[in-house]
Amino acid sequence: MEIKITDCLIIVATILGPILAVQTQKWLERDREIKNQRLRVFKTLMATRAANISHSHVEAINAVPVEFYGKSLELKDINSKWKVYFEFLTKQIEWSPSWEERRQELLYELLLLMSKFLNYDFDEVEIKKVYAPKGHFALESDQEIIRRGIVALLRGDISLPVSLKESTNKSESIE
Repeated sequence: MEIKITDCLIIVATILGPILAVQTQKWLERDREIKNQRLRVFKTLMATRAANISHSHVEAINAVPVEFYGKSLELKDINSKWKVYFEFLTKQIEWSPSWEERRQELLYELLLLMSKFLNYDFDEVEIKKVYAPKGHFALESDQEIIRRGIVALLRGDISLPVSLKESTNKSESIE
C-alpha cells in the first residue's frame, strides 16, 4: 500500500484542525475579554467624570495602566496621558478652582484618547458634556464640612460650644 501526499495532508489536517480551532477560539476569547475590560474602565470613567472622588472612579483611574497596557502607539499615548494625569493628581497641593479646571482638562484628554482607541466617535465637546446636579456638589460639600468638623472634634482640635440658658417656665415649688 502506497501513501500519497494527499493522504498525509488529510491526516495532518484531521489532527491539527481541531487543535487549531480550539487555540483560535481561546485567542478570540482572550481578545474579547481584554476589550471588555478596557470598555469597563472607559465606561466607568465616563460615568463618574463628575464624581472624581468616588470609589469606582479612583479604581478605574488606577486600572488604566493595567488594562490599556500594550506596545501599540495608541496604547502608549493613552498610558503617557494617564501618567501626566496621575502625576497631577498625586501632587500634594491645595485644591483651587484652577487646579480643578486643569484636572478636568487632563481627564478629558485621557478620555478622548481612550474613546478613539475603543472606536467611539466622541469629540471633545461630547467628552466634556456631563450631567452633574448642583445638589450633588452641595451634598458632597456639606458632607466634607461635616466630616472635617467631626474629625477635628475627635482629635480635640475644636470643642463644642455649650451655653446655659435660664428656663422661662418656672416650675411650682413643692410645699
